[in-house]
Amino acid sequence: MSAVEGTAFSPPMSKPGMRAGFMGRLPGWALLALLAYMVVVPLGLLLVASFKPTGLPYDPGFSFEQYRIVYGDPGFYKLVWQTAIFAVGCTVCALFVGGLLAWIVERTDLPMKGAARVMIALPMVLPPFLLAMGWALLASSRTGVLNRMFMEVLGLESAPFNIYSMGGMIFVETLALVPSVYLILCSAFRNMDPSLEEAAMTSGARWPQMIWRIFIPLLSPAILAAAAYLLIVGFLVFDVPGTLGMPVGLFVVSSRIVYLATDQSGGTSAYGQIAAIAVSFLILLLALAWGYRRLTRQANRFITVTGKGFRPRELKLGSLKPLAILFVAVYFALAVVLPLAILIWTSLTPYLAPVSREMLEQLTLSQHRAVFTNSRVGAAAWTSTWVSLLSATLVTGLALLVAWTVLRNRALAERTRGVIDTLAFMPLAIPGTMIGMALVYVYLTLAFLQVYGTAWILVIAYITVYLSFASRAASASLIQVHPELEEAARTCGASTGTTLRRIVLPLLLPGLAGAWVWVVAHVMRELSTALLLQGDGNATVAVQLWSYWSGGEPGKAAAVGVWLVLAMTVITVIWQRLAARREETGK
Repeated sequence: MSAVEGTAFSPPMSKPGMRAGFMGRLPGWALLALLAYMVVVPLGLLLVASFKPTGLPYDPGFSFEQYRIVYGDPGFYKLVWQTAIFAVGCTVCALFVGGLLAWIVERTDLPMKGAARVMIALPMVLPPFLLAMGWALLASSRTGVLNRMFMEVLGLESAPFNIYSMGGMIFVETLALVPSVYLILCSAFRNMDPSLEEAAMTSGARWPQMIWRIFIPLLSPAILAAAAYLLIVGFLVFDVPGTLGMPVGLFVVSSRIVYLATDQSGGTSAYGQIAAIAVSFLILLLALAWGYRRLTRQANRFITVTGKGFRPRELKLGSLKPLAILFVAVYFALAVVLPLAILIWTSLTPYLAPVSREMLEQLTLSQHRAVFTNSRVGAAAWTSTWVSLLSATLVTGLALLVAWTVLRNRALAERTRGVIDTLAFMPLAIPGTMIGMALVYVYLTLAFLQVYGTAWILVIAYITVYLSFASRAASASLIQVHPELEEAARTCGASTGTTLRRIVLPLLLPGLAGAWVWVVAHVMRELSTALLLQGDGNATVAVQLWSYWSGGEPGKAAAVGVWLVLAMTVITVIWQRLAARREETGK
């Protein structure tokens, strides 16, 4: 038998084959280079800046002076402690409230469950900084409406609530995080196999025993994943700490970075401290993100859905049913009704005034007219609109390329695809404040790219910030598309671009459209990154609202906020419709 006839013979790759393999890997390498530029370069410059005497990456010199200043300041350890208290407090409270709501809605005979689900999810349309502003108007120790009411009714000499405190910050952030916890845990509650409970009840187990011995072990991966996510959010969020903590000198790491970048006298002298603080916390956040990623993968192993006739067992609430209904209603009132009502009231009063019958005659639309006739607000609205639409379009397209490269492009080595997936996931652990400061370093250094101070730097920032969510949504949709469809297209001579355009994209459109709308909504409401990157011509609606609030014009801030909530409501309704269509398509 000749060598040609032997089955072990493998001919050398021809030049056309080598060229085809190179061309197949080239798009993946280009994507890897782009992600490295978006994620690694800013973080690298942030790291370099922390070792520069001036805090600017390309200035001469190298020292540990910035770290000496940061770690030698007792205030830094107080900052670490306050950030940890805030993050852990929000995590524990949101897990308790959100988990209890998920259990009540999904595993009990609560009436009107559809309405309850809407009431729990609706707070997502109220941006966190608006929620914080609403509660500042409600529970400020000096002018809060609720404080005045309780003092008059109960005859108290001092205000019972002080929202400008650590407890107030945790309370408001908990209200903002509960919908996310509910959405994470509700499917886990819903998909638990009722036969496990039936077997336990047959053995004489009561509900407390079943919760401890069955529910918690099965739900532990989902609960731990939710806890890791909440800790990440607690360490990186700015909106609530910035609104309620900064005015009284109560800082967490995100608000401290914004303060040093915007309010510190001398400005550039604080850049090195910002970099040193950011690098210190970034290590912790990346570790949390790694843990979250592992836990979310592990959670899929604990799904216990049975056959087509599967129905979860509902606990009979009995005499506790009114209490369960009250719990849902109280959460909805605290998270939506009260803060939104006081914002509407404040936007209609000519000056900051308590709710009273006497003020009803003085209600006016003057604050709204002042907002609509302000050219800066109009420019901010236009900037927010086109930046959000363009950012969402670009990040969704990039997320599709990431998902297809990681899951389908076998021309790339598995390790390369893993690096691409990791780079796309990393922004989840990077606060918007850190990304904003990192981009300041990048585009102050690369002066030939004249985007600093323009709206284009916001587009770059938002693509980076929201890539992790969009890529996960695209990957989840692409997993449901069988590779045989793409193989059939290639067999018919279709190129990769044609296959993506004619086969993959139409099938993924509902999921991608949902991700697109989600990104639009979050860019419209985003504050911390826009605040750090603001210039003369790139202010957004959120920044303009913040300017009114911090400038002592709560009426105008409330008026802008009311219209922003209206826009967010419309966007959220569209997102829910697209999500429902996606579920119908999946079925």
